Amino acid sequence: RDYPEMNPSFALLDPTYTLTMPVRQLKAGTFDILSHIMETYFSYPVEDNPTDDVSEGLMRGLIRDFSEAVKDPNNLNARSNIMWTASLAENRIIKSGKTKDFQAHNMEHQLSAYTGCNHGEGLAVLHPVYYRHICSDGEAKFARFAERVWGLNPKDYPDTESLALAGISALEDFIKAMGLPISLREIGFGKDERKLLPEIAESRFIS
Repeated sequence: RDYPEMNPSFALLDPTYTLTMPVRQLKAGTFDILSHIMETYFSYPVEDNPTDDVSEGLMRGLIRDFSEAVKDPNNLNARSNIMWTASLAENRIIKSGKTKDFQAHNMEHQLSAYTGCNHGEGLAVLHPVYYRHICSDGEAKFARFAERVWGLNPKDYPDTESLALAGISALEDFIKAMGLPISLREIGFGKDERKLLPEIAESRFIS
C-alpha cells in the first residue's frame, strides 16, 4: 500500500553521504532500486504506456550507473544518478496507473525475517528464478524488457519465448557481474536454513 501522508513535504538529497557506504551495501541497495522499478514495470497494465517507457529509461540508466559505481565506488556522478533514480522510482511517477506486483519483495522480506540475510542480496537471488517461473504468463512483456532494457535484438531469437528468457538471463548475468549472489547457498542457506523454506513460504504475504 502507498501512504502519501507518511511522505516528507520535501527531501534534501546529498549523494556525498553515500560515499561512506560499504561497497557491499552499495551493491545491495542499488539492486533494490532496480527491483522496485522492475516490480512496478512487470504489473498491469501490460499494454504500451508512458509510465513503462519511463521505467525502461530508468532501468537502462541504473544499469549504466550501477556498473560505473562498482567499477569506481568514488564516482560521484554515478552515485548522484543512482540517488536520483531511487527518488524517481519511489515518488509515484512510475507507479501511476500500475497495479504493482512486488511478489519478489514479499518473498524476500520473509527470507530476511527468518535468516537475517541482506535484503538486496536476497532480491538478487529471487528475481531471476521468480521471473523464469512467471515468464510464460507475461512473455510479451519480458520480451520487451529484453529488447528495450538489455538491448537484445529480436532477430537473433527464433521466437518470443526465447527472447523473453534471454532477457532474464541478461538480468542474471548482470547480477553476477555486479558481484551479487544468485543462489540461496551464497546468502548463507545451509541445511538448517533449507529446512525452514516451507515455513518461510507459508508465512509470505500474498497481495
